[in-house]
Amino acid sequence: MSVGIRERGVELGQRSRVFAPARLAWALPALLLFGLALWLRLYRLEAQPLWLDEGRTWLEVTRTRLGGLILNLGRLSEAYPLYHLLLKPVVRLLGDSEWALRLPSALAGALAVPSLWALGRELRGPLLGLGAAALLLIAPFALWQAQDAKAYSLTLLMAILLAWTLARALRQGTRRSWLLCAVVALLAPFAHRLLVFTLVAAVVAWGALQALAAPTPRGRRWAWLVLLGGVLLGLGLTLALAWSLRAQNAGGQYAAVGPARALWLTAGQFAVGQWPGAVPRLWLAPFALLTLLGGAWLAWDAVRHRARGAILVLTLGALPTLWFALLLALQPSYEARYFTIVLPFWLLTLAWALPEWPARQTIGYAARALLGALLILAALVVQQRALLLPGKGLWSGATVKEDVRGALTTLAAHVHPDDLVIVHPDALLPLYHYYAPRVTFQPLPTPVTYPWLGRSEQYGLRELDIEIRRDLESAKRAWLIIAPEHARVVDPPRVAGDHLGLVGLAFQYGDRNRRILCGTPNADQSYAGFVGVLLYCNNIPSVHGVPPQPAVPLDAVFGGHLRLRGYSLIPFATGIRAGGTLPLSLFWEPLESLAGTDYVVFVHLTRPDDPTPLAQFDGRPMEGGLPTRLWTDPGALLHDDRVIALPADLPPGAYALRLGVYRAADGARLPIRAADRQVEDQTLILDTVEVLSAPGGGRP
Repeated sequence: MSVGIRERGVELGQRSRVFAPARLAWALPALLLFGLALWLRLYRLEAQPLWLDEGRTWLEVTRTRLGGLILNLGRLSEAYPLYHLLLKPVVRLLGDSEWALRLPSALAGALAVPSLWALGRELRGPLLGLGAAALLLIAPFALWQAQDAKAYSLTLLMAILLAWTLARALRQGTRRSWLLCAVVALLAPFAHRLLVFTLVAAVVAWGALQALAAPTPRGRRWAWLVLLGGVLLGLGLTLALAWSLRAQNAGGQYAAVGPARALWLTAGQFAVGQWPGAVPRLWLAPFALLTLLGGAWLAWDAVRHRARGAILVLTLGALPTLWFALLLALQPSYEARYFTIVLPFWLLTLAWALPEWPARQTIGYAARALLGALLILAALVVQQRALLLPGKGLWSGATVKEDVRGALTTLAAHVHPDDLVIVHPDALLPLYHYYAPRVTFQPLPTPVTYPWLGRSEQYGLRELDIEIRRDLESAKRAWLIIAPEHARVVDPPRVAGDHLGLVGLAFQYGDRNRRILCGTPNADQSYAGFVGVLLYCNNIPSVHGVPPQPAVPLDAVFGGHLRLRGYSLIPFATGIRAGGTLPLSLFWEPLESLAGTDYVVFVHLTRPDDPTPLAQFDGRPMEGGLPTRLWTDPGALLHDDRVIALPADLPPGAYALRLGVYRAADGARLPIRAADRQVEDQTLILDTVEVLSAPGGGRP
C-alpha cells in the first residue's frame, strides 16, 4: 500500500510540474488584464456627480435594511436585486461617497476584461480573447458603466461568465463544470432580469450544438425540440415585457425609437460611448469594417466548420438582439444600456477578424492577420480619443453626467434660510438630500415637490396652479431645480417650443407682472445651466399680497435717489460661521425714476475699526436680475436678497457690516443721509455681526 501511495504521489508531482507552465500562462495575462482594467476604472471614479438613477441606488441601499434587500431577490419588480445586496456591505464599510457607491461597478467592470479574455481563449484561442479584451479594456461605454452606481457593469460580467462556463462545460463535459455553469445561470437573473434573455439564448445554443453532435436521430429530435422551445420562450418573454412596458406607459426619459435606429444608436454607444452624430462618421469606420470582416469569418466558421465557439457567439449575440428589436417594434422604449448583455459577443465578433496563429503560415493568413490587427489598433485609437473628447468624453475633465451637485453648490452659495426651493421632478429628491450636506454645512431649505403631477388623473393643471401659486405666494424668493429630460416623464411639455412642462412654465411666466426673475452668477440671466439640470431664481414682490417687510426698519437715503427701508439678517440654524454664508435682504424704494442710471450696491464685512473688506458682495440688485436702470416706478417697494461668502479662515469675533451704493459708470459713491446709523466715507454701518468658527476645522 505504501508503495502505491508513493507511486501516486510521484505521478501527481509530475502532473503538477507539467500543468504549472500552462496555469501560469493562463493566470498571468488574466492578472495583468485585471490590474490594468481596475486602474483604468478607478481613475477619476468620483469625479463625475451622481445622476438621477445613481441617486435612487443610494436611497435604496441606505434606506433599506439588509433583510429587505434579501427579500427583494424574490420580487420580480426588482430589476437587479443582487447588485443592491452586494453594495450594502460596501456602503457600511466604506461610507456612501461617490467613490464607494461606484466601487462594486468598477470591480465588476475590471473582472469583465480578463473574463472576456478567458471566454475568447475558450471559444477559439488566446488571440481572440486578447483582441476582445483589449477592445473592452478602454471601451468608453464599458468604462461609463464601470463608473456608474448601477448594475450594468455586473450585468456585463455575468453575461461573460455565463458564456464562459457554458463553453467550458461543453468542452469538458464533467459534472463539476456543469455545476459551475448551473451556479452562474442561477445567479444571473438576480444580477439583472434581462440576463434571462441570455440564459434562454444559451439554451438555444446548447440545443443547436446537441442537434449537430447527437449520434442518434432521437437525440437530434430532442435537441431540436429544446432549440425550438428556447426560441419560443424568448419570443414569449419579449411579448410579456412589451406588454408590461405598455401597461406602465413607458416613455418620457426613454427614447422612442424603432429597431433599426436603436441598433444604429447602440453601435455608436458600444464603439465610442457617444451617439453617432456626436463624433465624426470616420471614427466609426474601424468598428464597421471589423463587424463586417469578423462577422463574415464568424458565420463561415459556424456554417462551414460548425465550430462550437462560433455558434455560441452567434447565438448569444444575435438572439437577444433580435428579441430586443422585436420589443422596440412593439413598444419603442429604448435605452442603450439594456443591450449590455450583447456587448461582449459583439466585441468577440470584432476580434474574430484576427485569426489564431496556425501551424503553417500562408499569404492569406498573413493578410488577414495584418488587416485585423490594423483595424483593432485603429479602433483602440478611436476609443482613446472618444474618452478625451472635449466636453463629452468621460476623461475630458468636463462634467458629462447630470450635474445636480453643481446646481446645489450654486444654490448653497446664494440661498437664504427662508427661501422656497422647488425640485422637479420629485425623482431628484434623493440627489438633493445626498448633496445638500456635502456642498455646505448650512442646512438647505426643505424642498417642495408636486408628486401627484402626471401620476393621478385627479391632479391636473388646475390643481397644480392652485398649489404652486400658494407656495410661491408664501415666500419672498423662490428657486426651481429642474431636470427637463426627467421632468417630461410626469410633466410633458404642452406648448410649442417649451421644454420645461407645467411646473417650469408656472415658475417662469405665471403671474409674470408680479414676479421678477432674479439673476444668477451667470449675470443678467434668470437661470444657471448645468449638465441636464437648470437652476431658476424668482423674486416675489409680495407675500400673501403684502410686500415683505424688513426685520430691522431704518430710513437711509442714498444721493436723494434711493431709500433703504431696512434690512433682514436671518442666519441659518448653524449660525453665521466662517466658511459659510451671510444671508442679507435689503428693502429699497426708488424716490424717482432711475431709468438709464445703473447703480451697484456693495456690502462689506470688516473689522469694527478698519474699513478694509474681509468679505464682500458688490453687485446690481437682485443679483443682476433687476438693475436700477429698470426702476422707473417711484415708490415701488423692492427687496434685494444677496449672500456674502465668508472665508473659511475668518477668525471668530464681532465684525461690522457696511453698505454703500456707487455709480457703475465711474465708481462714484452716493452720499448717504441716515438718522439712526453711523456713516463713514459714504458707507452706512448697518449692524455688528458675530461670526463663529467654521465647523469641522474649516470645512467649506
